[in-house]
Amino acid sequence: MTVTTQRRQQAQLTAAAQRRQRPTAKIQSSGSMVAPGLKASMVGGFGILILMLIGLIPPPENLPFVSLAFLVVPGYIVVCLATGLLAGIFAGDSVQNSQQGGKVGWMAGFWAGIFGGVVAMFLAAFGVLLVNFGQGIVTQISPASLEQLAAYGLTPDALALAGRVMAALIIYGVIGSLVSGLFSSIGGMIYPKLSHQ
Repeated sequence: MTVTTQRRQQAQLTAAAQRRQRPTAKIQSSGSMVAPGLKASMVGGFGILILMLIGLIPPPENLPFVSLAFLVVPGYIVVCLATGLLAGIFAGDSVQNSQQGGKVGWMAGFWAGIFGGVVAMFLAAFGVLLVNFGQGIVTQISPASLEQLAAYGLTPDALALAGRVMAALIIYGVIGSLVSGLFSSIGGMIYPKLSHQ
């Protein structure tokens, strides 16, 4: 009788211990994905910064779209794919399948895109990026409305600055981080297939 009771108690304790270990394993596995993703995002963010600076170089007069079309856009895709692969490399044995690789790649790419968005907002604030966009917003406002806004302290230069920064936030920050996360997740999904061959 006592042997049966002891076995039941041991079985209950073992089951309780296993239930406690499962969430701990999940927390450890998700924690092991965060650090590699953040490390790779710093490298990817630096690559995006370099591409932004290359995009600011004026193209030759006879080839107006060379800089953007032939260098920056493919470079952006390559940097994002490499960021996902690098996140997989940093994660090492934590990435066993394409789903885990996609998760760590998405995290790395998303944060790299956020970094690129912050840099773009600074460049727009200093008048280096999206200059024509800010001036375009000011030209859409009637002179009478500009005078009313000037009475509240909103000069045309302040409106152009706000327009540039908001455009950088939306284009480079929001859309850029989603696109970067998408391509980096593809790179992360490719990593297990390359590493387990």
